[in-house]
Amino acid sequence: MFNRIQNKVLRETLSWLSVIVFAVVLNLFLRENVFAVTKIDGTSMMPTLHDHQRVYLNRLAYELGDPQHGDITVFPAPYSDQNLIKRIIGLPGDTVEIKKGTVYVNDKPLHESYIDIPPQDYPKTKVEAGHVFLMGDNRHLGGSMDSRDPRVGMIPIDELEGRVDFVIYPHPHVLD
Repeated sequence: MFNRIQNKVLRETLSWLSVIVFAVVLNLFLRENVFAVTKIDGTSMMPTLHDHQRVYLNRLAYELGDPQHGDITVFPAPYSDQNLIKRIIGLPGDTVEIKKGTVYVNDKPLHESYIDIPPQDYPKTKVEAGHVFLMGDNRHLGGSMDSRDPRVGMIPIDELEGRVDFVIYPHPHVLD
């Protein structure tokens, strides 16, 4: 009888242990491959995102679909080991230009309710195949180091780490 109880306890313990191990492995896989929580470091995306906010990064967004105008994305900075977060303004083949504080994509004005202060002029530029043209929302007076800066330039689509879908902390909300 003692062996039967011992076997039952062992089976129950192994059952719980296998569930815990499965949950840990699943969490590690999902966190590494499906989603991530990223901390905003800086003011380049103000007023949309603020310094020290935590955001949800959907790592599958560009595996399952293509980048879209207006997506907020994370990518490795070409000049350092940090990540940057910017908004997609131009897709492959688009032309991007800033005239008198208005951004034009394919010669059509972009209506950007998320911009506080208009950016400085930027010459018409064609987005390279397989790349995106990215800009921060805080564009005035060098508030954002983005595709307009030669140190960043256009970013290959395959380097985009994912799309930011919502803010987790401090005030959770979905980004539009």
